[in-house]
Amino acid sequence: MLHRGWTKGVTVDGLVQQLFAELSACNSSVIIGSLNQKGGAGKSTTAVHLAHRFQLKHGKSVHLVDLDPQGTSSFWLQASDLGIEHTFLAADSDVVLEQLPAVAETADVVVVDGPAGLSDATRAVLLLADMALIPVQPSGADVRSAVDAVRLVQQARRIRGGLPDARLFISRATRGTKLLQEARSVLMQLEGIPLLDTAITQRQIVADAFGQATSVLNAKTGPGLEAGNEFNRLFSEVFPNG
Repeated sequence: MLHRGWTKGVTVDGLVQQLFAELSACNSSVIIGSLNQKGGAGKSTTAVHLAHRFQLKHGKSVHLVDLDPQGTSSFWLQASDLGIEHTFLAADSDVVLEQLPAVAETADVVVVDGPAGLSDATRAVLLLADMALIPVQPSGADVRSAVDAVRLVQQARRIRGGLPDARLFISRATRGTKLLQEARSVLMQLEGIPLLDTAITQRQIVADAFGQATSVLNAKTGPGLEAGNEFNRLFSEVFPNG
């Protein structure tokens, strides 16, 4: 697996490009966590669509690990025909530290749907992950919780010499609202974790994807295509060479 230290003089964007280059060039696995302490932020939706993106665009073997006690992404993939391998693990730090590396030996990319709350299991994921994606709804309570998530990432970085890399993004946004503008302004000021330019818009078709056991990345026309393009833009910011 890719558990690199922070290289002196290398920019954050340089590290992201290095991560993607290593993913493309070698057989080592990459662990990407979709993490947030707040329920309803879009962790599971992000995890499923990111796993599907790697499967579709990069032809990588992908395994989704579901640590959310609700089992949303597990139920989603089990009911779908997306063909993405998935495993449900208890949200326990010992289980994560012992079993997540074993899962990572079986796939090119492991996407982790993290548990709600800043639990020891979340900390364990950050001790193993190469990248953490943190979806944040544009509300005061959610933005406040993002500060705690950033603190956990920084703690893990001190232990691991710079890893994991991480990105914040706004999820379930309503365009043109004051809440969105204010959330973007606050999140941009959080030190050490960049805010992605792309925000995921609140759309009924995205909310319906779970019930229909599908991914909007499969859509060819209409609102589904618009939603899929938005996810693709978001993920392209994280992996700029992909």
